[in-house]
Amino acid sequence: MAMDTATATQTNERARYLCQLVFWAVFWVWGTYGFLADDVFRPLQYARSALMWALDAAMVLMACAVVRNRWTIMAMGAFAACAWGITCYVNHESTLFWINGMREFIGLIMVYPVMLFIMGTEQSRERFLDSFDRQGLYFLLVQAFCILVQLFEHGAGDLVGGGFGHYFSGQVSVTIYLISFFLLRRRIDNQHFLYSLGQNKVYILLLLPTFLNETKVSFVMLALYFLLLVPIDRKLLLRMVVVVPLVALAMWAGVFLYTYTTSLSQSGIYFSSVEDVVAYFVLDDLDSVEGDARWNMENNRGITDVPRFTKLAYLAVLNEQEPGHMTVGFGVGQFKGGTQIATSEFARTYDWLLMGSVPYVFHIYIQLGIVGLLMLLLYFIFLALWRPQWATGRDVNLQLMLLMVVLLVLFYNDMLRNLAFCMLFFTLMAASWKRSLAPDPGPKERGVLAYSSHGSPSPHGEGIGGEAPQLTTRN
Repeated sequence: MAMDTATATQTNERARYLCQLVFWAVFWVWGTYGFLADDVFRPLQYARSALMWALDAAMVLMACAVVRNRWTIMAMGAFAACAWGITCYVNHESTLFWINGMREFIGLIMVYPVMLFIMGTEQSRERFLDSFDRQGLYFLLVQAFCILVQLFEHGAGDLVGGGFGHYFSGQVSVTIYLISFFLLRRRIDNQHFLYSLGQNKVYILLLLPTFLNETKVSFVMLALYFLLLVPIDRKLLLRMVVVVPLVALAMWAGVFLYTYTTSLSQSGIYFSSVEDVVAYFVLDDLDSVEGDARWNMENNRGITDVPRFTKLAYLAVLNEQEPGHMTVGFGVGQFKGGTQIATSEFARTYDWLLMGSVPYVFHIYIQLGIVGLLMLLLYFIFLALWRPQWATGRDVNLQLMLLMVVLLVLFYNDMLRNLAFCMLFFTLMAASWKRSLAPDPGPKERGVLAYSSHGSPSPHGEGIGGEAPQLTTRN
């Protein structure tokens, strides 16, 4: 019996390691292929669709192989059945159309169970997080290179999407912030917060490329980044006295860099006052959205990039022109198709409305209506309240960052439909759960300057990419 148990444990560890290898293969291909196809070797674009199908299939097969919890399986099945009913039965689309549309939800519903499996034991968790330390840093460096190449070739704008390719500027910026935040948080010493922050400044410097692609969300992420790095303990208010002015300084530096880079491109943005800054970053998208929505719906169906907040205002007008879809939407797959699978009649009629920047609530509502929004709400409530059986605590700062990103994405971008972003998001979600209450040995061997368990500099640090010990967060 003992031998059988040992054999099963060894087999599971091998399976977890294999899943880790597949995870990084899928993530790196997703995170670099766009740049290669759009900016290096254009013929690769012809293979993009087939490659994305293959990456989606790899994630589905991996989830089917490792997910054993019956409640998880039932939840996945219920969502798939509901989406099939809305798409095929209510809206009379084909099953192939439904399958293609479901690909946009693979990351949302399948990645988290896979990541919990990969981190299912202390050994596999530490192995994966050690790997993340190295791969995360390499990924940031690669994105910086890709963004610089795109900046010089296209100027600051939507084409500067890093390794993800053109029109992924928002996704690459948020991805960079999340990876840098996680890596830096693993290296912060709570007792020497500012000093350890300075010693690991390379992760902060790698945020600079996010201000080279004319992405407004970078300013929100910059504020969240520094505010949520601060340990939540008795010294919180004292630290905030120092951190808040630093955040303000970083924000103004970001505005300067943003203005300078965009002034070199055709967009040419200039600010002469605080009012100009607020108007550009906040008010422009909110100005007369309802009037613009009704006018464009009635007179200008050729518009190609409707502002994201205007799209939300379009929904009321859309309900008037397409009655009967408020509850269940038009079926999954409205934002896909056109390459190998035909688009729907709705997508052909309103293609101008579905293009460009799309808030995730808009993305869900168009396809699954109010039912889809309720399912999305319940799903994220579940993620916030449920904890794995092995978890003994949570990294509050990291989970607050993920919560802010979810709220931001709901009304800013539809990046949760992209597999690579979901892989990163749910990896950090799984890593945010603490596995044991063992005494923290200190963030040794995690960064440029390592610390001993007493908080003093340790001579044993191996620098960036060094082998990391058990992840703990001292709150």
